[in-house]
Amino acid sequence: MARVQTVTSWMEKHLLIRKDFIQSFRWIYAPSSSAFIFALRTTIASFIALAIAMWLQMDSPKWAPMTVWVCARNTSRGETISKANWRGIGTIFGAIAAVFFIAVFPQQPWLFNIAVCIFVAVCVWFGTCMQSFKAYAMVLAGYTCAIIAFGSVGNPDGTFMLAMSRTTYILLGVFSDSIVGRFFDFNIDRHARKQLNDSLLFAIKGTLRSISNMFKGDEKAIVESQELFTSIINFNSLIEFRQIEMIGTDHTGDHAHAALLSVTAVLTKGMGLATQMSHFHNVTDEFLKIISLVQDRMDKLANRIEKDQDFKHEQRQLNKLRWECRQRITDSFYEKQYSGTEEECERQKEANFNDRILLRTLSELLGELQFTLEEYYKSTHPIKNDHFKFHVNPSLNYDLAWKNAVRTFMAMMAACLMWYVTGWDKGGATAALTGMGCARFCLFENPSATTVGWLKGSLWALFVGFLLTFYFIPPLSDIETLCAVLFIPTMIGGLGIAYPKTLSVSASYASYLPYMISLENSVRLDESSFLNNSLSLFIGIIFTSISFGLLYRYDPLKTRFHLRQTLLKKLRAVPTTFKKNPRVWLFQTTEILVKMMRQLNTTKNTKVVQAYHFGALAVMMIGLSVIRLRSMIAHDVVTDDIKILLRIVLRRISRFNMHGSYGRTVAIAHNVVRRLRARAKTEKNLAIRMEIIAAISSLTVIADLLEKNEAFLDVNHYFLLNEKWD
Repeated sequence: MARVQTVTSWMEKHLLIRKDFIQSFRWIYAPSSSAFIFALRTTIASFIALAIAMWLQMDSPKWAPMTVWVCARNTSRGETISKANWRGIGTIFGAIAAVFFIAVFPQQPWLFNIAVCIFVAVCVWFGTCMQSFKAYAMVLAGYTCAIIAFGSVGNPDGTFMLAMSRTTYILLGVFSDSIVGRFFDFNIDRHARKQLNDSLLFAIKGTLRSISNMFKGDEKAIVESQELFTSIINFNSLIEFRQIEMIGTDHTGDHAHAALLSVTAVLTKGMGLATQMSHFHNVTDEFLKIISLVQDRMDKLANRIEKDQDFKHEQRQLNKLRWECRQRITDSFYEKQYSGTEEECERQKEANFNDRILLRTLSELLGELQFTLEEYYKSTHPIKNDHFKFHVNPSLNYDLAWKNAVRTFMAMMAACLMWYVTGWDKGGATAALTGMGCARFCLFENPSATTVGWLKGSLWALFVGFLLTFYFIPPLSDIETLCAVLFIPTMIGGLGIAYPKTLSVSASYASYLPYMISLENSVRLDESSFLNNSLSLFIGIIFTSISFGLLYRYDPLKTRFHLRQTLLKKLRAVPTTFKKNPRVWLFQTTEILVKMMRQLNTTKNTKVVQAYHFGALAVMMIGLSVIRLRSMIAHDVVTDDIKILLRIVLRRISRFNMHGSYGRTVAIAHNVVRRLRARAKTEKNLAIRMEIIAAISSLTVIADLLEKNEAFLDVNHYFLLNEKWD
């Protein structure tokens, strides 16, 4: 009986394994409709590009379908269009550079090799610093130059024709993909607007409910804010593609950018108010009543936005509450006669003073929310003759740019040295493909993970290319049957690109398959040519993988520690050199926060994750408060003695992490808050008293966050250096 149960258990386990194995290939035999349409559209476009190239008797038609697959993006049609356009621009500049280098170094081979390698490395440097497909255009210019320049070494007189040929292939592939895409773009404008509105809806609704939960004292709301920040950054990067997909020339995308960045400001100010509420326990019932009204209105507003109903009434009510906050602050200076014992009177005065601080912050929060709702409405209801423009430059990672440039230069020089030593006729192609691989890998945060998938994809392209070249293609004599034979292999590549788990492998496979079969009109590949082509590609990827694997090896701990240092460096610069809009500060720091949290995906230590998350949020809120204090000093409202106190805090923040003076900075921040509280009691000028309240509001956030986030903000703190706890 026991043996029967064992056999039965083994069979069930075996069937389960088989089922899981079959399910892992579901993306091939049961793809989603969007994945199938994407694969079919891209396959047809690649066949059209190949057919036109062969019909025009071009010397190397394989580059036309390769362009189609390199540009293929399943996420949105706008991404494909943008990538194709920037690919055309990058190719033209790369071709011009290649002609220039051939002309400048006609008889100096090593100077020529070094110059081309430096040019590719410089393009990689700029590409790493740039965003979106502008970065792709930059790196494409680099490896296009390498492909044309190294390919012209054997025939320098034909450099111009080769450059024109390669440029024609690229533009042909872009043109084919664009034409075919038009036939599949059903209601693309309406679909793009709906996706944009849904993204804004998610961000605003999530922010309103998160702030409402923070006001209730829910600490989980601050932890969950990470998902909101990540979504906001992702949505912001996709807006330009949605704008491309939308028909017309309105400024919907600019309003959407403004709304998303304002959402970031609302969320950050909401967390700042929650921090102050946890700090001030002694408040009046009037403040608790108004905060309850704000919570209720925010919940109703979120519900109306979610149901796509008119929210103007709730917006007006929140605006009334905003002005009521201001009125209550003013009234509190004149009203009330305190009664009871002296201790009770002091408590009532303190509660009244705390109300002013909290009401001032709440008023600013509601004002930012008004701006968000206005931009959201303008984004969802385009205005005629609108000239609004909004753009924020992202933060640049110069450290990673230099690392990628060095990796690229060393890998290409190694390939050139191999070419020089062996005299191999495919050595130039190997060096060019090495540059192509480096240029592609530099666009990823974790290149080492990408190189593995890229290598697997190239091996699959080698295997399938071998079968097609020697068993299926030789009997063919017309383009129709050739496309029929290639249909299934290329469709599988397209379906794999549309499936996230196989994206890196499939992108490499689909891009390199045309290179492996190397189709031409009058020549068929023999064994020697196929081996040379495949070996040059394989060696190029090996050089690239070794360079990115050995030089500046990717380490999540070092990466997030570097991002932490970048945040702290930015914070030190805010009191002295940062002169941009506060929303720019929030956007740039949010980007770093999202990148940092991605490096913590594999970390199981929740204390470390929370320390990084709360620490990064603290930097955002401290920086925002410092910008407000700088603005207060710049406007000649407060007296000189108050300005001196504020400058002391700003000076300490600009250097608190440089000489182990973190504890002194915290003490000074608390001391200045106490002195300003005492100063407010003796000040008779109402305008100055209002400014003192604003200063105390900002300083309270700074002091409280400095005290609670020592593990992140103090560079000398041991636990984040080693990420271990005693």
